[in-house]
Amino acid sequence: MKRVTAIFITFIFLLNSTFSFADVKVKINARAALLMEEESGEILFSENIDESFAPASITKLMTYLVAMEAVEKGQISMNDLVTISPRAAREAGASYRLKAGEIIKLRELIEAMLIVSANDAAFAIAEYVGGSMENFVKIMNEKAKEIGMVNTHFVNPNGMPEKDEGNMMTAKDIGILVKYIMDHYKEEILPLTDQEFYQNKRRNFYKKSTNGLLKVIPDVDGLKTGYTREAGFCLAATMNVKKKNENEKDFRLISVVLGTESDFNRIHESEKLLNYGIANFTKRRIIKSEEMIGKINLWGAKELPIKLLAKKDAWAFGVKNGIEKSREISLLDKMPFPIIKGQKLGELKVTLYNGKVITMDLISDRDIKKIPFKVFITKFWSVFSSLISNIM
Repeated sequence: MKRVTAIFITFIFLLNSTFSFADVKVKINARAALLMEEESGEILFSENIDESFAPASITKLMTYLVAMEAVEKGQISMNDLVTISPRAAREAGASYRLKAGEIIKLRELIEAMLIVSANDAAFAIAEYVGGSMENFVKIMNEKAKEIGMVNTHFVNPNGMPEKDEGNMMTAKDIGILVKYIMDHYKEEILPLTDQEFYQNKRRNFYKKSTNGLLKVIPDVDGLKTGYTREAGFCLAATMNVKKKNENEKDFRLISVVLGTESDFNRIHESEKLLNYGIANFTKRRIIKSEEMIGKINLWGAKELPIKLLAKKDAWAFGVKNGIEKSREISLLDKMPFPIIKGQKLGELKVTLYNGKVITMDLISDRDIKKIPFKVFITKFWSVFSSLISNIM
């Protein structure tokens, strides 16, 4: 295939919109806050996201991840029976009322941990998966480093306070963790974290989910709350933002708030973050397959017009008012002949608002197999050069 040269630029299209994040204000009352688009990992809002704080029960997301990876590797099964140790049964705080010596399926312990934030269930999972709580925590820290959580340190699997320094995480690291879980275990975790209550008639157990945001925004389907006196009220939430028409696609938002003053505040601040994302961002088709992007005349001859069509659809996530920054067309340095409909004649580079570039092949809308005699005479060397180049 003949190379594309960026030296010959037919046009640069600068869009009128000059949106910046500063154009839209949102104030979040929390020690730290983050809003992320799940697929790209792009951070849409940040406040103090690199400072470490106690995450409380948001810790349990890493406990879930380590357990699920052990299941995936075939080391354990969700149907395995776990014998509850005295140490696990003694865990304080939110509880599944586990008793030493009883036997519970791993699946049930995971459900209780995620939906009602049971500390005893998280501890029992850690002991079973890791062989001991201490070894499991070692695996948690190794996994954190592996996926890029550079400012995180765990000392237990459930976020309970410790005499010395306990678990510490940043809002950014929590966003990384949630994205990783969504990328790998979305189908497994969301049916659990989307439940507003958890019930087990056999145990005479009924308790509401700790995530009150589920009732406030129906499309929220997760993910994990946290609270201790040290951590304050925390919430890592996620929701699917649904498309409004055929030129849009669904996208998923991840929000994190740490250290709010009450359960109401963590719900309210998370709601503000998510609504900010819904109001200002979209995933949109910016180029449609076979859309005309430009026109050229082969060898400059008006008798040989060609429309340059986009080869396929192009989709982009970004701000609603100004997703594109510029467009640039580059043509092949030597035009082929004959030209077949659908043949590549150049490229389109679209620079988005955040500097990312989408590259799209531009194709001919028609065949050109015959050359008018007048064009052949006046453009002889161009025509001859293209013919020779095409043969070679």
